[in-house]
Amino acid sequence: MRMPAYDECYLNGMFQKHRYLFKLIGRNRKDAFKVIMNYMNSDYRRNMDEGNPLFLNKTPKQILHSMNISIDGNAPMSEELDEFILEWMADIYTYMQWKYNVPSGELASKLKPEDLYSKYYPLHETSVENGAEKLRIMVDNFDKVEYDI
Repeated sequence: MRMPAYDECYLNGMFQKHRYLFKLIGRNRKDAFKVIMNYMNSDYRRNMDEGNPLFLNKTPKQILHSMNISIDGNAPMSEELDEFILEWMADIYTYMQWKYNVPSGELASKLKPEDLYSKYYPLHETSVENGAEKLRIMVDNFDKVEYDI
């Protein structure tokens, strides 16, 4: 079993940060899944994956700014995307990356944002930990790849 990606003391903050980040993306972008995929593959996210405190402590707005994405903080909720599902996705990605110490880009390529969004039913009724484990098993070769992070 791999060690978690970074110290557990950052995990709760990462959950909160990513819930808000994904909601901001959903409210401000019509191409939300593409933006989430770009974020998961970004150098910024890679630094988080490696446990760099400078990046782990940035705010969602700072993250979006680093991606040259401007947002309207007062934008209404998306008519197309359910924010509860976006929050759940954020939790799943955050937990899986942390628990299994897999680069976020690799995780998102194996579990694309639009596919994860569609798996909300019935997985949202289980804990994040259990949902992540079920998804890990669903993703081919997830545990067979070794990473040097």
